[in-house]
Amino acid sequence: MKIKNVVVIGSGTMGSGIAAHLCNANIPVTLLDLKTEISENARERIHKSRPPLLIDKSKIKNIKVGNIEDDFSVVEQADWVVEAVVERIDIKHQIYEKIFKSRKDGAIVSSNTSSIPIKVLSQNLNKEQKKDFCITHFFNPVRYMGLLEIVKNEDNDLNKINQLKEFCELELGKGAIVCNDTPGFFR
Repeated sequence: MKIKNVVVIGSGTMGSGIAAHLCNANIPVTLLDLKTEISENARERIHKSRPPLLIDKSKIKNIKVGNIEDDFSVVEQADWVVEAVVERIDIKHQIYEKIFKSRKDGAIVSSNTSSIPIKVLSQNLNKEQKKDFCITHFFNPVRYMGLLEIVKNEDNDLNKINQLKEFCELELGKGAIVCNDTPGFFR
């Protein structure tokens, strides 16, 4: 699967940084949050950020914004959906349920968590959904930190994990490593 379109859900520090980095790579990206105003404010923070999150600030409008109620249909077109919401399992599970009802067949879904095991994140997913679910742990600030941990488990489609790794290395310039679901990752 070629990643041509990404949706980032959650426009805090990490979601905004991931969206900006995708924009830098000329990947169409939509940033969603509870309210469009929150996503718009995040886009404004990206534009004003120091050090700059965008290589070319004139591309700021290439980051589309919206909210998870009115604009969730963008998930249907995404090749990759990155969840970057608050570190609360109940909220993450609600978002995953909504994503997996809407996403196109085979789209990758990942969490940017740095501390929650993939087994806990995916506990409500069926076996087919677990094939396409992983953790993509970007480091902050996303533009400047080269490492990306892709956390997999025994349920993953390894071809898809390797395609994601290759995309992140070639298109996003990351030093991507595939990790097992261990405390602190990086194994």
